[in-house]
Amino acid sequence: MADAAGLIESPATRNVGTLGSNVMNASPAMDTGAPLVAFEACVELRSAHGVRRVVARELWLGPGHTSPRSDEICVAVHLPVRSARSGSAHVRLEYRRAMEIAVVGAAASVVLGTDGTIASIAVALNAVAPSIVSVAGLDDLVGFDTVGVMAGRAVAVAARRAAGEVIESPVNRSEGIGAPH
Repeated sequence: MADAAGLIESPATRNVGTLGSNVMNASPAMDTGAPLVAFEACVELRSAHGVRRVVARELWLGPGHTSPRSDEICVAVHLPVRSARSGSAHVRLEYRRAMEIAVVGAAASVVLGTDGTIASIAVALNAVAPSIVSVAGLDDLVGFDTVGVMAGRAVAVAARRAAGEVIESPVNRSEGIGAPH
């Protein structure tokens, strides 16, 4: 999430915006959407009738359209507790550094087994479809050059983090991905 949050719009927007407002905007290019799907996060919605949780990937119906009823507001975003041998990353293709909307974004969540191999993996993409896309398997990315490259980079960094390597957020800046300085 830190990788994605560090890339949202401009510093001014990041200082006054909220994760909830970013999520409820339902932009297919939102940087926080792919990590939320990869983490299997839930969004808490509240109305005068009560509170309910919606899995993030089920929240977005299309560009600018969400599933909450008209009387519900987003009050929280819940991320599951991560295991000790887990890591994640979000990267995006961008042409400039400020006020940029992702051209392609990819988030990966990796858990390593005790032997150091990947025990489980989740990959989600933003800015490639009318909504955030959960990738069932990496084979699904074959034939989509830019998407496959970005997803591969996200998986590689997530695995390095899961193995204990400290990689500064956002990954785009620390690993030299995206727009030049």
